[in-house]
Amino acid sequence: MTGLWRALCLAVVLTVASAAPSQAHTRSQSSSHWRVEGDALYVRVQADALDVTRLYALGGQAGLEETFRAHAGESFSVSTKGGACTLREAPMIAPAAPGRVAVTLRFDCPTGSLARGVVDLGSTLFLHVASTHLHFVSVTRSDGAEAEDVLTDSRRAATFALQADARAESAWSAFARYVPVGAVHVWGGLDHLAFILGLTLLARGLTAVAIAATGFTLGHTATLGLAAFGVLTPDAVTVEALIGFTVAFVALEAGRDGPDRLTRWSGPLAAVLLVMAALAAVNVLAIATASLAGLALFAVAYPRGFPRGAAAAPWLAAAFGLVHGCGFAGALGDLDLPRPKLLPALAGFNVGVELAQVCVIAAALSVGVVWRRATAGRYAIAQDAVAAALFALGLFWFASRSIGV
Repeated sequence: MTGLWRALCLAVVLTVASAAPSQAHTRSQSSSHWRVEGDALYVRVQADALDVTRLYALGGQAGLEETFRAHAGESFSVSTKGGACTLREAPMIAPAAPGRVAVTLRFDCPTGSLARGVVDLGSTLFLHVASTHLHFVSVTRSDGAEAEDVLTDSRRAATFALQADARAESAWSAFARYVPVGAVHVWGGLDHLAFILGLTLLARGLTAVAIAATGFTLGHTATLGLAAFGVLTPDAVTVEALIGFTVAFVALEAGRDGPDRLTRWSGPLAAVLLVMAALAAVNVLAIATASLAGLALFAVAYPRGFPRGAAAAPWLAAAFGLVHGCGFAGALGDLDLPRPKLLPALAGFNVGVELAQVCVIAAALSVGVVWRRATAGRYAIAQDAVAAALFALGLFWFASRSIGV
């Protein structure tokens, strides 16, 4: 029966991770699609409306579209070997999907410079209000060939070859380009950092943490790949809320009395989740009804079918890694990469995630060793305090994201 419950729990989490069609976990990111026509560069720039609201911190009270239009007009730089390109006119507001804002711009370049050389494209879009912002650039030459790149705060410009005989980007270049993107996605995502820290607290020990990290890698690699290739299309709100749930659940288990507490609370927790599922069914909550029902089943099955305490870390890491994989896939969702480049980009992104994860775990373990040696009697109290803080944070994310805030 134990094995059956365990398999059932894993199946439920996988089902939860693919609850409904939509795009995956979002981060602060935008995209621009450039095309060459003679001596002019035309570009369509789009971003999430939620990101545009960040710009109000810079002042101004105009609407979202006007605010984004003004910001885009001053955020791009374009130059060629023949000289700088100039913005011909103010950006124009363009149609966009619900929840998105888009504008179009035109840059005029020196005569003949685009046909015979390269172009440098720079962007500071959102960087003054979101230092971890990612800007995905796609350039289509006049002969139809495409090139892509990613701009960050530390790399604000990229060079694109526009000659008709320009060599296509190698798989290694695509791989290397997305390693830092994966790392930034983890370091810039407080919820992912909180989960990794909770997992480190739960595993308690270098070997146990290494095994748990391997489980997390296997879990998120599976759904990251499936979501990136379009096999899974998770609901954005559901994934966001479930990531909060994973943080709270692991933090609760990581406390000294966590296993006993979860056993006692599994029934009430399942009841609360079923009530939330009923509210979601009548559109009071934004999260998918099936996901909440699956979590209720998971809450009941977990104390009866899983190892407890530190022994639970690999299982929870693998199961919850499935959810986080759908979240990681969101950073690649807006790229619209050509199929041959998706695999190396995905591999590079995943390596970046792993490197960032290793850095977080190493830092947490180092702090733990120093703290234990300095205050041996207070180490357990400090660990419980951190677990309690992570639990409160995860619970807040789960509740607020379920409502759609």
